[in-house]
Amino acid sequence: MDNMLDKVILKSEYSRQFPDPLNKLINGDPYKIEHHVLLCKAIDVPSGIRKDPNPRKQRIDRGIYNEVRDSLENGGEPFFHLKNKGITLLAHNVEYSDDKRVATIRLGEGEGIVDGGHTYEIILAAQSESTCPDNQYVKFEIITGIPTTMSTDITGGLNTAVQVQQASLDNAKGDFDWIKEAIKGMPYENKIAFMQNENAPFQVRDIIAFLTLFNVENKELKDTQPKLAYTSKSACLTLFENDPESYKKLKPILKDILYLHDYVHIQSREMYNTVKGGRAAGMKGVYNLRERGTFNFVFMGAESNAKLYDGALFPILGALRFLVEIKPGEDHYSWKFDSFEKVKSFFDSVAASMIETTYNTSVIYGRKPNAVGKDDNHWDNLYKTVALAYLQKKS
Repeated sequence: MDNMLDKVILKSEYSRQFPDPLNKLINGDPYKIEHHVLLCKAIDVPSGIRKDPNPRKQRIDRGIYNEVRDSLENGGEPFFHLKNKGITLLAHNVEYSDDKRVATIRLGEGEGIVDGGHTYEIILAAQSESTCPDNQYVKFEIITGIPTTMSTDITGGLNTAVQVQQASLDNAKGDFDWIKEAIKGMPYENKIAFMQNENAPFQVRDIIAFLTLFNVENKELKDTQPKLAYTSKSACLTLFENDPESYKKLKPILKDILYLHDYVHIQSREMYNTVKGGRAAGMKGVYNLRERGTFNFVFMGAESNAKLYDGALFPILGALRFLVEIKPGEDHYSWKFDSFEKVKSFFDSVAASMIETTYNTSVIYGRKPNAVGKDDNHWDNLYKTVALAYLQKKS
């Protein structure tokens, strides 16, 4: 029998094995269901694992799966195994090496990946393109002893567990129509996904998070640092749903904000290198550097081999909200400067200082960008840097 089974080898630094409670709950012939949970390095995940039970063809070019891949490739934040529910397999049996660090999994017909097929394909794609870090982990759960009569029900249950995203429901109600109007005709018009599983580099909830950084009049954001734009996109969406009018006031500068998102990524590096005479891209914990390939910045129509980690980017963008206001007699946001070109020029003048502050904060936290993005004092310091530079320029 074993000769007819596929063999999969998983290296695992951490593993657990336990029986299913169903084994004791059913009278008559006992079940012998077991669960095996392994944490494996993503870079060591083998190719060729069969996906017989998985009912969906995997498409990893959709917007939401781009986010999953970005999370995997972000070696500066090794939290992939915490953010992603992992990969589930149905298997014939599992055997361990003496030190429990190698698991041999045997798969028969109808067995294999039952859930997490997209995660599996994303990992393989990153491996093939040499963008998979060696410090990211993925959780495998292997279930053995499942009766054939139960496997279909288990497969169906796991693959219908994903709920329709709230943003998709908001889109169906027309809540984002004003955003679509604002970007109509722009080269990136189709680069933002407004519905679940649309193929685009950005989700509309990303846009809402960017706008949250600049929504200074929202009653829940007023007089506070908009840190939640980095820590919780779902919280930003809730703010939007509770007070959409405050977000609509940003419509006149929405395209500027999107451009600024990319401009800060690219220009911060250039200005630091020019002013400080350093190599900003070498700052671990601040910039994510690609040795092969480039990052695409769709809002500027540019490419670069380096970009800021989100933990570094968001506090910088958030500090620039000092430059927006609602002028007397108006009902919408505008820049305190009389043109967006002057906004960019102003950023050029403070970029090197903001990057230096970001790097120093990163060093304090062992060059962990996630900690930088959650540091209240860091947000305050960058905001004060922008405020002081603006007031000096206007004096």
